[in-house]
Formats: sequence, C-alpha cells, structure tokens
Amino acid sequence: MTYRLAPLTTQHLRAFSRLIVIAWLLGPLSVSAQSTTRLSEEAKARVVAEIASWMAQREGIAQGRIEVLASDRRFRVPTCEGALGLDYVTRPTIEADKPANATVRASCDASDWSAVLRVNVNAQPQRVVFARGLVSGTLLEASHLIVAQSGATPSQKVLSDLVGRSINRDVRAGEEIDDVILAQWVDVFVTTAAVRRGERIGLNGVRIARLAFNEASLQQRLTQEQLESAVARRDLREGTTLTLSDLQFASAALVATGILEQGSVFDASSFAARELFEQLPRDAVLDARQLQRATTKRRLTPGTVIRYSDIQMQPHVGAGENVQLTVTRGAISLTVDMIAAGDGYLGDKVELNNPESGESVIATVTGVGRAQRD
Repeated sequence: MTYRLAPLTTQHLRAFSRLIVIAWLLGPLSVSAQSTTRLSEEAKARVVAEIASWMAQREGIAQGRIEVLASDRRFRVPTCEGALGLDYVTRPTIEADKPANATVRASCDASDWSAVLRVNVNAQPQRVVFARGLVSGTLLEASHLIVAQSGATPSQKVLSDLVGRSINRDVRAGEEIDDVILAQWVDVFVTTAAVRRGERIGLNGVRIARLAFNEASLQQRLTQEQLESAVARRDLREGTTLTLSDLQFASAALVATGILEQGSVFDASSFAARELFEQLPRDAVLDARQLQRATTKRRLTPGTVIRYSDIQMQPHVGAGENVQLTVTRGAISLTVDMIAAGDGYLGDKVELNNPESGESVIATVTGVGRAQRD
C-alpha cells in the first residue's frame, strides 16, 4: 500500500510560521526565568550564611548550632550589590544544653529590601562520659553515664542510643564515650518454654539471641539482673523475645498483718513492709511514718495493701484536748497547759484557751499535743 503526503497549503505554512515565532519569543523568556531563580537562590544562600556567621560571632557559639529557616520557595531574595544589614528583632537566650530561637531582620543597604527570618539555635550536643570505671563486656545502664562537667543525666535520646550496648574493653571514670569501644550488637532473651503470669523466668528459662544494636529496641535491652529479679507480667508463649513490659518487678508496700476493724489505730504490730510482685494501687502507703496517728476507715484483712483511701489521720491537736503551749520571749521559754478549741495538724494555726484565766490565744501546732507561740 502506498501513502502520499497531501500537499502543504498556504494555511498550513502560516500556522507553522506562527509556531516558529512563538518558540523564538518564549525561548529567551524561559532562560531569563531560570536565571532569575538561580540568582534569587544565590542571594538567599548569602543571607542565610551571613546571618549564621553574624549570630555565631555575636553569641559566641558554634555556627553549626544555628539554623536559619529560609527554605520556603515563596521566599525570594533580590540580589544585593552592597552590604547586608543585620539586627535582632528578638534575641535568643543561649544555654548550652537547651534549644533557643530568635528573629533576625536582614536588609540590603543598596535597596529598600528587608525581611525578618526565624532562627533556631540547637542545643549543644552533650559530651557523655562514664560515671565510673567499668570492665569489658559490661552492659551499659543509665547510671553508668553522665554529662561531662555538669554530672547530669544525659538526655533520653542519648540514653536510648547507648543503654543496652556493651563495651569491648575496660574503661575508666570520666572517659568519653566512643563508638569504637561500643559493641555493635546486643544480646536479647528469648523464652524456651511457655511462662505463666506471676512465674519467675530466670536465666534457665531463656536462650540468648544476638541482634544488631539498631535492630533491638530499648525495651529489649534487658540485663541478667533484671531477668533474675522479676516475674512474668502476663502469660508468655515459647519463643517470645522478652521486653521490659513483659516483666513485673517487686515493689515495696505496707500491708496489714492482721484483721483491723474500722476505726482501729495503727501501731507497729498492725502492719509490715513487703516486696510484692504486683501492680500497686496509685495511693498505696509506702512510708510507715504516714501511719502514725492514723485510723482505719474500713475493715482490713491480713495481706491487704494499705492505701491512703483506707486511712484517716488523727489531728495532732484535737478539740477539747490538753495542749502544752510553749511561749518564747528572747532566751526565756514558758510552757502553759491550754485546751484546744478545734482540731489542728502539724503547722496549723489553732485557738487555745486557758481554763484558769479564760484567755484565748492563737498558736502553731508543733507536734502531738504541742503548740508554740512566739
């Protein structure tokens, strides 16, 4: 089959000519737009660099901590033939371990152009050192690491990068952490049999698997001491890679040692401290001193964890009770027996009456049956 091209008409030639002219006209415009964009980006880069350098010198900080926020494509900067003017709109409060921010006005001396830019000052990277000497193979814990000079605890981000890693040589206190002395792998514990909730797991119930450090989560970086001192928080299947959330550690609590009827007064024989492998109530009483002069608000049975909602504190001074009032005048102190007009706890102001003279005074409760007035 043979195809023949239709002859070009005058109309075709005119249309073709118009296309050539349009292409010729648009070409320089496209090149010009690209050139303008490139010049604007170069001018923007100059502004960013000069702000960073100016702030670094003015604040006495490393230029690497300064981040000028000028990435928005809509922000255009004209070419400036002269020097740039820089001054603060808001000045940063610089602290080594904390981020800060500022706003800086940049202007061109040779034109009317000016712009206000936000600047972030990043926290100075923490220099972390060993808190004490450690032997090769030690698995790092948070207590092993401190911030140089300040002795503070490193940030959570730093701890998540280091805790659980082992060291491949002995280190001394104050030595800076270096990736060279940190092993790039971590041992995790995998159960070798099913474990019921509340059962001890121990080292005999697990096998050790080695993972690349960046593949093991912070929760999986357990120590042998943690494993030996905990029970299973829930039922675990064979082959479970243990995490911190799978373990329940013992918590100290105060429990009733016998039956305490409602209204009973606590004494040293009615409660004891116990280590419990269970989730304690949020209001569990943990300090035995809190049970002094306390009575029960409900009946308690042996082994019950004592809660603040179970107890009622007796006032240090009770209405109608005898109170020893101490009055101090310079180097002289006088003690007088008074009667409390109302209840009062340590530090409260209470009204006291003298039964002989009928005089009333306001005094501060200082202890059980005692008050003081200066």
